[in-house]
Amino acid sequence: MKRVGAQDAVPGAALVLLLVAHGAAVLPHVPRLSPWILLVWVLCVLWRTQVFRGNWNFPPTWVKALLVILAALGVGLAYPQPFALEPAVALLVVAFSLKLLETRARRDAVVVVMQGYFVVACEFLFEQSMTTALRQLLAVTLLTGALVAVHQGGSARSALASLRTATVLLLQAVPLTVVMFVFFPRIAPLWSVPLPEGAGRTGLADSMSPGDIARLGRSSELAFRVEFDGAVPPPSALYWRVLTYSDYEDGTWSPGPRPHLAQRLVHWAGSPLVPDWIPEGPEARAPIRYAVVAEPSFRPWLYALDLPQPLSAGTGIGRDFRLVAREAVTTRLRYEVASRPWARLDETLPDWLRRRETRLPPDGDPRTRALVAELAERHREPRALVVALLRRFREEPFVYTLSPPTLSGDRIDGFLFETRAGFCAHFAGAFVYMMRIAGVPARVVAGYQGGEANPLADHLVVRQYDAHAWSEVWLEGEGWVRVDPTAAVAPGRIEQGAEASLAREAAAGGVSPFRGEFWRSLSWVMDAAYFLDSLEHRWNVLVLSYDADSQSRLLQRLLGEITPLRVGIAAGGAGVLAVLLSSMAGWIGPRPRRRPPILRLHDALGAAFAGVGMPRRLMESPRAYGRRLARSHPAQAEDILRLAELLDQR
Repeated sequence: MKRVGAQDAVPGAALVLLLVAHGAAVLPHVPRLSPWILLVWVLCVLWRTQVFRGNWNFPPTWVKALLVILAALGVGLAYPQPFALEPAVALLVVAFSLKLLETRARRDAVVVVMQGYFVVACEFLFEQSMTTALRQLLAVTLLTGALVAVHQGGSARSALASLRTATVLLLQAVPLTVVMFVFFPRIAPLWSVPLPEGAGRTGLADSMSPGDIARLGRSSELAFRVEFDGAVPPPSALYWRVLTYSDYEDGTWSPGPRPHLAQRLVHWAGSPLVPDWIPEGPEARAPIRYAVVAEPSFRPWLYALDLPQPLSAGTGIGRDFRLVAREAVTTRLRYEVASRPWARLDETLPDWLRRRETRLPPDGDPRTRALVAELAERHREPRALVVALLRRFREEPFVYTLSPPTLSGDRIDGFLFETRAGFCAHFAGAFVYMMRIAGVPARVVAGYQGGEANPLADHLVVRQYDAHAWSEVWLEGEGWVRVDPTAAVAPGRIEQGAEASLAREAAAGGVSPFRGEFWRSLSWVMDAAYFLDSLEHRWNVLVLSYDADSQSRLLQRLLGEITPLRVGIAAGGAGVLAVLLSSMAGWIGPRPRRRPPILRLHDALGAAFAGVGMPRRLMESPRAYGRRLARSHPAQAEDILRLAELLDQR
């Protein structure tokens, strides 16, 4: 193996920063890496650290080959789809680690730094939160500090100086970065690359069993945030429709066979033709306008109150009155909606839809069928039957719980007559089942109910534990009417929200609360949580949701009429101002201290001898340089050696 000269070796400061930056760049990817790849990474970092400390030698070729084989096995065993995104990132991390292990010369260190920038950028393919951006900014600062140290040299003790230089360089780049962000034409970001289906987040599925929403009730993961133009409606009115379930089989509700007419009919925002199934007419009340910032769900459905009118491009309303996107939501999406919750839906029900929403299995649940037959005989009007069923839920000993007993066999019978304990999906599913037995069109609607208001930012936060299921019943002259059986059993769930309801269950000895009342009782903790949430929301709205439409609206406010000339002048002027602001850092920064006389004498000595062909070599110490000069100039040897000795003592 070719030996590396002293002047081409990696400076100590660069190696220290490189090791720290390597960890900062790889750590965010650890949850997605297989144990084999983590083992290779740890071995490479540990080995290179020991080489730096002088305890070990660089590994032989067979060891590096073994590490490559282990990493390849790790990728092959952990990722069944070899051409997907996650194995590609894993291979990049492997290359990043192995290159660090064989870093000897400066050029090797530069390659590692460049690889590090790519590893840092890849994290944004999976997460784009503000905390992620700050964490990755720290990693970029460390990598840039290592790059500075590679070119400036210095011992490990001068790593902080290189880090300060890197920080100044990045700060100088901020003004021009802002200008480019505002004026540069908006294109799809790197992180809009679709992730594998298995990377989907927690959320509602396209089928519903009673335990599915109960599992979501234990998750505090963010679902979406909402900003209202005016006053926020009361919690009892916040029913965020996501999916409708019409088919029931073996205890599972689903939208039905696909493709189906209800899924194919979508009215997209901006379309001039309004289908006849969307109610229109003069309204005395103005619609509720709001903007939603949805987290990635890897599904095409969106969140909206009834009756939604999509206002953003790429969004539409389906035949079942739910909001949808043209493509799956793989990154944070901001869209605007105007809703009319008081509008009547399907005042006239088509025959095909009536058949669909009254369909049931031919047999099963005999006790439920007998009960409904008895009640329907006494309450012949559908509205009266609805009241009777809700009264039964309210007056009999039903229990709302996140941990209901397991059901099997005739599940509706088991729930209504035996366990009588369930989550919202149990109550909604049983109610719809009973209404269909009576021949009344009904369906299950799944979505979210309520939300937590952030008093600092004036927006609503809806989390996965706000997931909810309710019922819709079609009544003559009224259309689809929302009926929530859960409100009859646990009104606190609707009026106060899911979190308060589940906290009461935890206090009674149920599940452990995901956000304890103890922490909520500390005002400073909640203030800090609200503040961080408000920052995250501003980040989503101002940065992640800054698309071509947002840019056009901003430029129109700044420039009035948007023309190429105006945009060019504004962008050029802002760019010049940004360069001037960046340059000011050099003008107002600390001035370098005057070098001591002895150092200036040494500089003059080196410059003088450089003129006769004997310059000081890179990484050559003053003593070594002095000895070399003394050998070639014996007449001045004593003075030269004395100067070299004084410099070494500093």
